[in-house]
Amino acid sequence: MSTENKIIKRNSELKSQKGKRIAIFLAAFLILGCTQTIYGNNIITAQAHSGRTDSQGGHHDNQNKSGLGSYHYHHGYSAHLHPGGVCPYDNSSNSNVSSEKQSTSAPETKAEVVLKAEDYKLVFEPTYYYNNNPDLQTTVGSNGQKLLEHFVNSGMAEGRKGCSTFDVKIYKDNNSDLVALYGDDLKKYYEHYMNCGHNEQRVAY
Repeated sequence: MSTENKIIKRNSELKSQKGKRIAIFLAAFLILGCTQTIYGNNIITAQAHSGRTDSQGGHHDNQNKSGLGSYHYHHGYSAHLHPGGVCPYDNSSNSNVSSEKQSTSAPETKAEVVLKAEDYKLVFEPTYYYNNNPDLQTTVGSNGQKLLEHFVNSGMAEGRKGCSTFDVKIYKDNNSDLVALYGDDLKKYYEHYMNCGHNEQRVAY
């Protein structure tokens, strides 16, 4: 092969390589240029393109390259519209939407535990508790349910007597095996007596 033919062949190869590079570049540009703009549940696929923005921050797209119509916005984001004059990328509008959702959602309710006197009958009797705890007569009153609530929520931990047939101090002093388990947590002794101690006929008063 002559030198001239070699040069022609080389030039042809270079042109072919350059053409391939251009084709790859264009393909990459088309892939990267295709973006998605999401409004709620609707997805709009828009073709990215160049163009200067006007004083409103948007620009005209007369050929509708974006797929969003003849006018849309960018300002640092992919091509998008401002439905109702509000930018979907605006933080304040997003926070308003989230606060609206929070205000319309139903408030969470917690189930209240109702105490039953029959569950504590081995360690509590309302009349006895009322008569033997004078400080409660003015603060709690004679209402049996309120007396029970005080006994369970406070009285047991304080070691108060709730009936004539159970004294937590005597129960603790006569059951050293429980002291190793419960220490000074007095409420545990009441619970043990109701669950086990009464049936085991342990000394309780």
